[in-house]
Amino acid sequence: MSDRDTLWLRERPRLLAIAYNILGSWADAEDTVSEAWLRLRSAPELIDARAWLTVITSRIALDIATSAARARTDYIGPWLPEIVVLDEPGPEDRAVLQESVDLALVRMLQELEPPDRVILVLADVFDVSFRDIAEVLGSTPAATRQKASRARRNLARAEAAGGSVAPAADLAGLARALQTGDLAQLTHLLSEGCVLWTDSGGLTRAARRPIHGADKVARFLAGIIGTFGMPTLTVEPAVGGAVIRAESEDQVRMVVVEVAEGRITGLQIQQNPAKVRHC
Repeated sequence: MSDRDTLWLRERPRLLAIAYNILGSWADAEDTVSEAWLRLRSAPELIDARAWLTVITSRIALDIATSAARARTDYIGPWLPEIVVLDEPGPEDRAVLQESVDLALVRMLQELEPPDRVILVLADVFDVSFRDIAEVLGSTPAATRQKASRARRNLARAEAAGGSVAPAADLAGLARALQTGDLAQLTHLLSEGCVLWTDSGGLTRAARRPIHGADKVARFLAGIIGTFGMPTLTVEPAVGGAVIRAESEDQVRMVVVEVAEGRITGLQIQQNPAKVRHC
């Protein structure tokens, strides 16, 4: 095995995590790192191959994110990050998990402009220097620092109303309560400003707009359960946090539960079958 092969095997999980956090799509992240590998194979001798890979991967991800942002204007309903369920995590999966960020944060990042996403993922998650980030953006370190300040303010506004992914143990307890038909256990935990997003891409029946407010969210969930019955609920590990798998007679939904101070602030319901991956 060559030195570059060894380098690639070591760096690939980190690069996958960078690309996924920027793009919110595992398929696009895999395409990104594959392209980076092709460029590495044909690159001349590198002084700092790790930094070079970070810049190249981020630049490819930025190009894809910019194109995707234009395409999402025609997307039917809310767009949520792809969920990657880890059925039997292998060594690389565990390495990606160590590098991944919370699925709630991935959702919030997708609301930012692509360059802002790149800056925050590289600077605040992966501790990349502003000199290298500036190279990705075709800017200067000083200008990149200014953009980072603006991006952090924009993200802080989203975080103020959001939360983080509920721990697997809490999800398991919630799933057990719901499985007994105790919907009140869920509605009691909804924060007043709770938001529910349903991503179907037009492939399945779903709410076309986010649902705001505890009462409206509770009524929406009660309506689904009243129509199709209480789904079979299981908790599964995924990149960026545990998710609830809800299997009803009509379809399978993957649910990301966002919480803050013990209350549910957001429910990401992913029911676009093309955006649930199993690894």
